Amino acid sequence: MERLIVLGTGAANALRYYNTCFMLEGPQGGLLVDGGGGNGILVQLEKAGVSLLDVKDIFVTHEHIDHSLGVIWLVRMTASLFLREKRSDILRIHCHSRLSEKLRAICQFTLSEKQFSTVGTSIRFVPVKDGEQRSIAGHTVTFFNTHSRKAEQFGFHMEGPDGQRIVCTGDEPCQPACGHYLESADWLLHEAFCLDADSRVFRPHIIGHGTVREAALLAGKHHVRNLVLWHTEDRTPPSLRKERYTEEARQAFRGGVYVPDDLDVIALKK
Repeated sequence: MERLIVLGTGAANALRYYNTCFMLEGPQGGLLVDGGGGNGILVQLEKAGVSLLDVKDIFVTHEHIDHSLGVIWLVRMTASLFLREKRSDILRIHCHSRLSEKLRAICQFTLSEKQFSTVGTSIRFVPVKDGEQRSIAGHTVTFFNTHSRKAEQFGFHMEGPDGQRIVCTGDEPCQPACGHYLESADWLLHEAFCLDADSRVFRPHIIGHGTVREAALLAGKHHVRNLVLWHTEDRTPPSLRKERYTEEARQAFRGGVYVPDDLDVIALKK
């Protein structure tokens, strides 16, 4: 992949940022990961210059509404493109089987009959299993169960033709059972709800999240080259979040550290 287009960086209750979701884009296509909590995903895609026609694969990490409900809007708008004969190539939505069933049911209950007629044909939910590999945008993608304590959740390990490796662990700290997927990755996309120094204020572990320092230590342990931190609280002023999070991460990790704002674009150098 050549570019990481950051569509949102906030946690579920964030008001200053859109919910965390992103697009991995390369010469053979791209992969949209999660959709945020609503039709704001359409706004973010438009601001980022990403056409719905370019979204051919979507991966939904888990069922929480700040990650999944935006996908319903993507299905609705893409269905309209098919019905107006503005699109011909299939949209594939990858997620675990129970989530696939839930999203399909929401679509059936909320979309018009005509719009829903495209689901199963032009728009396909494709359930994934732990350890399963698929070819997406010319890359080999391995999906893995993150062993979430809250809701079934999957992450992925993506390897390109040039050997570049990108790992996403969802919106919770990576569990030891998944550590081998991180080993020597070029890019680790990891949640960091708050600064370690603010853990007494936000109590991230109680809500299944972690701190910047913990993510940085994890990246160092597994010899990761670059670390991207997001899914954060938004009480830290936006003007200070990047500076403070980067400083704390660099105290524990020697590789590249990125704390993007919404709509930032990161060049994915191997």
